[in-house]
Amino acid sequence: MDDLTHLLGDSRSQLLDLVKRHGELTARQAAAELDLAPTTVRQHFQRLEEDELVERTSRADGPGRPTVYFRLSSAGHNVYPSADTEMLTNLLDFLSLQGYHRTIDDFFHHFWRRRRDALARRLDDAGAESLEARLEVLQDFLEQQGFMPEIELGDDGSVEIRECNCPLRGAVQATRLPCRLESEFLQRIVGEELTRSHYIPDGHTACVYHFQRSDDES
Repeated sequence: MDDLTHLLGDSRSQLLDLVKRHGELTARQAAAELDLAPTTVRQHFQRLEEDELVERTSRADGPGRPTVYFRLSSAGHNVYPSADTEMLTNLLDFLSLQGYHRTIDDFFHHFWRRRRDALARRLDDAGAESLEARLEVLQDFLEQQGFMPEIELGDDGSVEIRECNCPLRGAVQATRLPCRLESEFLQRIVGEELTRSHYIPDGHTACVYHFQRSDDES
């Protein structure tokens, strides 16, 4: 993949392709495949981990220390071509033309309920009660889902949430309901109504939400 090579360099691009083809590999296995020194491959894996493109797992393959395997992360899988977005857009368009508007709405409400439930479990597990703690959990949650979030909590209690990527572009092309549900989703975490100042579908580079703490909370 030329774009991947441009971004990562030839060796790391080849290494990522190798992991993609095999599912998972040790550094020694990858070194043998690429004819590189194991130490060099470990350095490349470390960089790919820092870029959140691969993740490691350990398991015992026999006596002695567990063996470390590397596999693609969700972000790593996402760098490879996929027709999912186009297919989803076509599916939603088809359902809309067939008159299944209520079914589409029900699906997205169900999808966001599941996201709220998943985030609620994370908040409970983390014991996140303060706004700062909730925002930290939210940051990790959105990062894993591909939103590339940037969250700032001001000294005055104001909050700015930037979602620099929309992983749901195909859905948004068919209906703006996901955008409204995302606003409501973020509002629940911050605790008050959010104002959106920038919007990716309007040509901005991010969806930006602001929350200004009300006077009676000061």
